[in-house]
Amino acid sequence: MKHKLAVLLAALLCAGALAPMTSQAIGINIEIGDRGYYNHGAWYYNNGARWFWIPGHWGWRHGHRFWIHGHYAPR
Repeated sequence: MKHKLAVLLAALLCAGALAPMTSQAIGINIEIGDRGYYNHGAWYYNNGARWFWIPGHWGWRHGHRFWIHGHYAPR
C-alpha cells in the first residue's frame, strides 16, 4: 500500500512540475489581406513619374519571416 502511494505521489509531483511549462502559450498574429491599391488604383502619375502598386509579400530579416505591406513605388 505504501509503495502504491509513493508511486502516485511521485506521478503527481512530476505532473505538477510539467504544468508550468505546458501552460505557456505561443502568440501568433495573422493579418488577412493587404490594403490593395489604396486611393489611386494600379498606377498613377505624380510630378512626371509613374507610380506602380507593389503588392505585399513575405520577406526575411534577421532570420525571421515577416510581411511587407503593399506600397507604391516609381518605375
